[in-house]
Amino acid sequence: MPRGASPKRERHFEKIKKSAQKSGRYGRRAEEVATRTVNKIRREKGEAKAQKAGAKKSTSRARTSTSRVRSGSGATRRSANGRAPSARSRSTAGGRGFASMSAARQRQIASVGGRAAHAQGTAHEFSPAEARQAGQKGGEAVSRDRRHMAAIGRKGGQR
Repeated sequence: MPRGASPKRERHFEKIKKSAQKSGRYGRRAEEVATRTVNKIRREKGEAKAQKAGAKKSTSRARTSTSRVRSGSGATRRSANGRAPSARSRSTAGGRGFASMSAARQRQIASVGGRAAHAQGTAHEFSPAEARQAGQKGGEAVSRDRRHMAAIGRKGGQR
């Protein structure tokens, strides 16, 4: 640990190092990983000294010429034109996870989960009274929008 680290960070370092050694995840690099992790936390919390103006920050990742766009989840997406990807391109993008799948594939996976919940007996099924209450609540929410209700009234019985 670097000089000036608090006892709390020292304990955190030891805990991370022991955990890494116990799991065997980093091999002989356990101490290095623990140090880097604690130093990162210290920087984020403002506990470490700021870098000198002339010093360059080194990273292990190679930089690319494309711009990077951060999504809310922290995942990084790259766009060749320098702009954030649109909602449509995100659903068909070759990214990772459920959100990157097509809408049809998402529905297919969700329906399997729904069938499994019903088979297990944990799925919720609305009783007629519950359904009526939910519909009434939705109707009340919609009717608060006076413009929407006026537009419906102007249409009258037309379809």
